[in-house]
Amino acid sequence: MPYTRALVIINPVSGRHDPAETQQMLEDRLAAEGLAYEVRATRAAGDALRWAQAAADEGFDLVIASGGDGTIMEAMSGLIKAGATIPLAQIPVGTANLLARALGISSDPAEAIEVIFSGKQVRLDVGYLPDEDRYFALVAGAGYDAQLIGDASRELKNRLGFAAYVLTGIKNLFKLRRSRVELEIDGRRRRFRAHTVMVANIGTLGAGALALGPNIHPHDGKLDLIVISSASLAGALRILWQLLTGRFEGNANLRYFSASRVRITARPPLPTQLDGEELGTTPLAAEAVPDGALLLVPQTYHAHA
Repeated sequence: MPYTRALVIINPVSGRHDPAETQQMLEDRLAAEGLAYEVRATRAAGDALRWAQAAADEGFDLVIASGGDGTIMEAMSGLIKAGATIPLAQIPVGTANLLARALGISSDPAEAIEVIFSGKQVRLDVGYLPDEDRYFALVAGAGYDAQLIGDASRELKNRLGFAAYVLTGIKNLFKLRRSRVELEIDGRRRRFRAHTVMVANIGTLGAGALALGPNIHPHDGKLDLIVISSASLAGALRILWQLLTGRFEGNANLRYFSASRVRITARPPLPTQLDGEELGTTPLAAEAVPDGALLLVPQTYHAHA
């Protein structure tokens, strides 16, 4: 094993699992492998980021984050900010676990733990929001996606799990309203009437079940923009069908762009989200950070060229 000392960051309120059972399972496995470790439980937002950022200076050569996408992203961001070459392993026990699903990491804690010992290190592109000084691995969005995430309360997510997002997503399909959107893409301006703009780094949600567009993956050094303009329920359902079937062409209400940098403004402003967490409202600026993160993934994960 190439690691000697692991920092274990646990969010005790993520998802609908037994955190004590997950922690014990992880500690037993680390002890069996003879890997020294320290466990810290988060109490507030920012804990995981701060601890991961200081991990290298404290002598750790591996960070393991157990929690939802928010906890995982905090730990990843801390490592990036530190410029550390320490890999991040994740035990995805949140509501959606979108990053883990996209990387082929099981939501079963026992199987996810095994990736620590049998997986491989992979460099992933990430996105960065300069105005917020925050990183993202999946999607930063403005519009419909942010609205449905904002409507999915913690209580609803604890009760329904991922179905909470499905429920709020259906509800918001009936409330689509277009804004006057301006995109500044690598210095060039484009204007649209649209209700949603997504800045995607990874193009699959779930285990490849829903593809957001063609050839969107975190190994090309770019971000992909998805602009959705349909204002009717029928139009939105047509786009959903295109995404589910992988037929991304032939619809003027679904447009794609590639960018190193983008700035989104809208009138009226659109709500925004970052990797499944409420952020605020537009304007939203993002830029690509090629090979910005170092993660542990299963041996079966294939990094597109």
